[in-house]
Parts: sequence; structure tokens; C-alpha cells
Amino acid sequence: MLDYLQQRFDHPNVRFYQRDQLIMIELKNGYGQATLTTHGGTLLSYIPAGGQDLLWVSDTAIYDGSKPVRGGVPVCWPWFGGYDASKMGAHPTDAAKKAHGFARYELWEVESLESVGDATQLVLSLVPNERIQQAWPFDFKLSLAVTLGKQLRVELIGENRSDQAWFVTEALHTYFKVAKAPGMVIEGLEGITYYDKNQDFAPFTQADTLKVQAPMDCVYVDHSVSVVLKDHDRDIHIDKTNSASTIVWNPGAEGVKAFADMPDDQYQHMVCVEAGNALQNGYELAAGERHTMSMTLAAR
Repeated sequence: MLDYLQQRFDHPNVRFYQRDQLIMIELKNGYGQATLTTHGGTLLSYIPAGGQDLLWVSDTAIYDGSKPVRGGVPVCWPWFGGYDASKMGAHPTDAAKKAHGFARYELWEVESLESVGDATQLVLSLVPNERIQQAWPFDFKLSLAVTLGKQLRVELIGENRSDQAWFVTEALHTYFKVAKAPGMVIEGLEGITYYDKNQDFAPFTQADTLKVQAPMDCVYVDHSVSVVLKDHDRDIHIDKTNSASTIVWNPGAEGVKAFADMPDDQYQHMVCVEAGNALQNGYELAAGERHTMSMTLAAR
């Protein structure tokens, strides 16, 4: 497979290589570099030129394909969080009801690789296989387009190829690498309603500028504007389109112990701030329709 990809998608700004059992794809140009794996269609690194990585990946992440790599930007689709049969309509077997959907567990195909002006764009895609059909009996195509330019743009494109509508919740579950997560300021969520999973999804309003708590697991709804992470010596800007939810998560000192692939002290240096459409911001995707949600990252 590695030889095939290298020959089929030969490009001066792209390198294919293998890490343990996973195929890795490195994009590199004058604007920086980004690394993805076809396992889960997961972006694992984004380093702007002259800067540091914006994304966090666990030092003990597993690369044997048995589970998603812990960190980067896992794709949560076609459901975010737990499976809700009352809304989703499909009825997968219990074994197929994986948290945050099936997309992050599957092997994606490289669909295209090209220069777009002076940027480099990679498109990965996922279509049903026998295992997916146990979880989701509807025909679809899911694509992830990553464009490395002055900023990094990530687009998640879902297409309903079936003959009936279905309900989608989704997220780009982005793990950011920060100097110190507890107490870090995130601007742009002021006045927004959020649901706190750690308090039985009770609703609250973000009265002041958010300071990250550890633990924290909150879904900010009806929020479509940008946010800024005030890291130690940089500001991380997150812009998004067709995303009506922003999710903020940190497992905290006790929660991190539930993850065998995450060192106990690493919750202090990561925070997930996710572009998504969750809870009441999920949407119906009609037969034959497509929906594109995008996120753009930059450090200043």
C-alpha cells in the first residue's frame, strides 16, 4: 500500500511513510507542515512555519490500528457522544455503537492530492464497508479535505447517498497543545449557553471570559463565531463555518486515569476545543444532499 500511494500520488510537497501499522501522510510547504494518518482520517500535527505544533498527541498513543490515535483531530461522525436511537433512526448492534461514531475507527482512502495555488490540499474519503453497515445501514460518502496554506483549513463533507433523510451530529475533536490548560483563557464564548456533561448536562450561561477548568466537558450551543485560545506565548485562532456548537473538554487529574494511552500528567498540557454540531444543533441531511463543516486554524 505504501508503494502504491507513493507512486499514485507523487507530489513534491508530500511524503508517505509508515509508523507501526499506520500509513502516515506529511504535507510540507513554505507555510509549514501537517501530518495525517489514513486510520480514522485523523490530522495529527500542524506546525506553522517558524512556529510550534498546535496539536497535541499523547506520548503513549497507539499506532497499531486497534483504536484511534489519542490526540490530533479525530473525526466524530455521524454522531457525537453516545448513540441516540431516538434521533438517529438507525439501529446498530451494541458492538457497533461506538462513542463519537465510526469514522475515527475506519481506514480512509486517499482520494486526491494537489497544489491549490501555493497551498497543498489532501482529500481523504470514507464509504460504507460491511463493518460500517452494522453501525449505519445508510449509503454515504464522507470526505476530509485538509489544505495547508497561510492557515490550515479542515473541511468535513458528508454526503447522503441513500434514499431517505437521516440525522447527524458531528465534531472535529481537536486536541490543542498548550503550556498549561487549567486556568487558560478562551475568548469568544461570552454570553453563550452551554450544557455541562459533568453536571448531568445542566444548562448554564457563560457570563465571563472562559477559563479552562480541569475537569471540564461542556457543549456550547448556537455558537458559530471564532474563538481564541490564549496560550502562553501565542494566540491560537479557530474560525469555523456551518458549525453551530463549540465543545470544550479536559479530563482533569482523575479523568485522565481512565485512558491507558494518556500519561496521567498530560491533561495539564492539552485542551480540546471542537468545531461541531451537537445536541440540538444536529441537523437532518436529506437524501442526495451534502453538508460541509469547516475549521481554520492559525497561530499569531
